[in-house]
Formats: sequence, C-alpha cells, structure tokens
Amino acid sequence: MEAQATEIVTENSTDRSISNQAVLRNQRESDTAMIIDSWLRSGLQYPIFATDVGRPPIRLKPPHGLLLSQNRNFLQKILKSSQVLVLADPEDEDHIIGWICTEMVNNGLPACLHFIFVKFNFRKMGMGKRLLRESGLPAECEVSWRTPALNFFKKNIFTWNPYRSWR
Repeated sequence: MEAQATEIVTENSTDRSISNQAVLRNQRESDTAMIIDSWLRSGLQYPIFATDVGRPPIRLKPPHGLLLSQNRNFLQKILKSSQVLVLADPEDEDHIIGWICTEMVNNGLPACLHFIFVKFNFRKMGMGKRLLRESGLPAECEVSWRTPALNFFKKNIFTWNPYRSWR
C-alpha cells in the first residue's frame, strides 16, 4: 500500500512549477473586470488622497463611494491607452494569476508602471519579476500608483507621479 502511494506521488510530481509554466498573454476584454477589481482592492489601501492631511490634520473624508467610482473611471481610461500583460494558468487561460499595466515613452513622457498585481497565493514565486521583465519597462521609470509591493523590485528606480494616471 505504501509503495503504491509513493508511485502515485512520484508520477504526479514534477520539477516544473506553475511559475515556470504560467502563460503570458495580452489582456482580453473578459479580463477587464478582474483587473479593475484587483487594482481597486489593492491600490485603494494606499490612496493618493489620505483622509488625515496636514498639521493639524484636516479630517475631511470624501463622500461614500466617491474614490471607488472616480478611480474606476480613471482605470477604465488607463486600460484603454496602456499595455496590459496577463499571466494565466497554463491549464485555464481565463484564470488570471497576475497582470501588469504599463505605458512606454509617450510624447516625451518617461515610461510608466501604472500597476502590477499578483494573486496572494502566487506571490514570492518570481511572477512579479517576470511580468516586469516581460513588459519591457526600463529599470528607471515612473509609477502612477504606489504600494509597498514596489519595494521588492530592488533593481528598479521608481519615481512616483500620481498625475500619470489622470486622463
């Protein structure tokens, strides 16, 4: 019985992990909802407009839903004018593992990383580095949305420019 179980485990085990097999593809229309949702859920944890600003702080909160609705509008415009690459499960390309939204040098503006996202269960597997590498962004570029995840890309020099996301 133990020998049989060992054989089954050995047959199903491979040296290849999903990080090596993930399929890189361009964004599809059907990806847009997931991309916007994951961007908002991750990005709005670190909003450009903090509710406590100044000294003494001015505690004026935006009306309920305003940041969500306005940022959704921004993101829809950004996605239309940017390059979006998606990492997908090799067995089901509709299952998104991660994605990156970038803009190359445009009208004299430097290249820009708008956002990079990798699902929690696939982090620390090199997926984000692969997305950044495959996007073709130079090591020095602007970012329009900042999150602590950017700290993991030690070889890159990011300059924060929140106005790059405004359309």
